[in-house]
Amino acid sequence: MLFCDIVGFTAYCDENPPEKVVEDLQALIGEYERIVRQHGMEKIKTIGDAFMATAGLFDRMPDPVFASLQCGLDMVTASRRIEPKWEVRVGVQFGPVVAGIIGKRQYVFDLWGDTVNMASRIAAHASPGAVATSGATWHRIRERGRGRSLGFVEIKGKGRIELIECQELR
Repeated sequence: MLFCDIVGFTAYCDENPPEKVVEDLQALIGEYERIVRQHGMEKIKTIGDAFMATAGLFDRMPDPVFASLQCGLDMVTASRRIEPKWEVRVGVQFGPVVAGIIGKRQYVFDLWGDTVNMASRIAAHASPGAVATSGATWHRIRERGRGRSLGFVEIKGKGRIELIECQELR
């Protein structure tokens, strides 16, 4: 599960006309969609300026954690390259999800569960321009990358969880 959130998006919206905001956001999201496909992942949806994607939901993949972390790193790079060069925070969490469609009007496919909540909350704790994950998720790929501990942070509903910032994958 991957969540990517733009840093300072509300202030950007306050300073720019709606047409420019939509144009700039469309360019960024288009690039994110390309990156997600490149890593064999699936875009689930955008929620305002947040982007939600998953790995291994529809098609099995050998290493969904690695794909998600690399995708997050590529999204950070793209965000800095595309005008207006936003900084983003990315959170990645591994685990089961519930998927489906709820409601009787304006159907939207969605995901729910602890893994989704954790990815979103981890993204909120990530530094601008960084990809963060839980210590438990990092443990799955730690021999294939370099990370640094952000220490233990209080995650709503979970208590204190160690977060790791993914610095590089190989």
